[in-house]
Parts: sequence; structure tokens; C-alpha cells
Amino acid sequence: MIARAKIARSYKARYPELYQFFAGYFYQGWVSDYKWDLSEPSFKAVVRHFRAVNPPSVVEAVRTQLDEFISFDAVNEDDLADALFELGSGFNPDFEGLSKSDWLKQIVEVLSESAAASMVLRERH
Repeated sequence: MIARAKIARSYKARYPELYQFFAGYFYQGWVSDYKWDLSEPSFKAVVRHFRAVNPPSVVEAVRTQLDEFISFDAVNEDDLADALFELGSGFNPDFEGLSKSDWLKQIVEVLSESAAASMVLRERH
């Protein structure tokens, strides 16, 4: 149990921008925070929203930390699930038909899109 807490602190400390990103945009109730109008909830839309409402330096920091995380810490899907949970993610890529590693790669792709593709979602109040 102690080792698990130690790992959790190390992910949060090692990837503070990722923790803010996942905990702030993909916590358990993320879908209910936006007005989806006639479209289905989409993690890509939320990533584009994140990009639209944050300074380029923050977006770049998240993309850089995500690249590093994928390269160095994504050993297998089970370890990745634990790491994402510790980083604050409540999103389950299985519901989208994606592995966790594929989901992360798609987030990097969206963060790497032209700024013109960014969009602000209407938030529920």
C-alpha cells in the first residue's frame, strides 16, 4: 500500500501539467460539464476546448509531458490505467473502442493540430 502511494506522488510530481489536465478536464463527471447540443460527447472536443482556453505555453507543456509519459512510462495497459488514475483521469478509453495508449496518442494529435481547430465548448452553469 505504501509503494502505491509513493508511485502516485511521483506521477503527480513528475508530470504536474498532466495532472492538472487530466484532473481538470477528464475527471469522472467531465461529460456533464458541457452543453453538447446535437453532438455526442467527445474527448477530442474537450481537448480542443482545453487548447482554446489555455495559453500556448500551457498547451505545449501538456503536450511535451504527454510525449514524455508515453515514451518512458507507458509500459503496459494495466500500468497505464493505474498511472492515469493517479494523474486524475476518470475517462475510460474502452468506451470509445480505444486502448489507453491509443487514447493518449490521439490526445497528442489533437494538441498538435493547428490552433484554428481549437474550439470553446459551452459550459453548463
